[in-house]
Amino acid sequence: MELKDILTTIVVIVIILLIYYVSFAERKRQEKNVKKMQDELKKGDKVVTFSGLSGVITEIEDDRIIIETNPDKVRLSVEKWAIAGLDDRDIK
Repeated sequence: MELKDILTTIVVIVIILLIYYVSFAERKRQEKNVKKMQDELKKGDKVVTFSGLSGVITEIEDDRIIIETNPDKVRLSVEKWAIAGLDDRDIK
């Protein structure tokens, strides 16, 4: 192999490693933000689960929350880790 081929290979490897690092760091940042949001949940928050259920928090226990869904007011017990985010839509 020539020096040019070796340098090209090294540059490609460095670029791949850089892309991997950036995507890994972004994923860790997102996971940290979701965990922080889950830890700060409070009664009355509108939430959406990773499975797509949405509702309003009516009770909070240690690692579970009780949500009330719309429009039938069905109460569900959900693990905190299953909450994907806050729902900012106007649910009636």
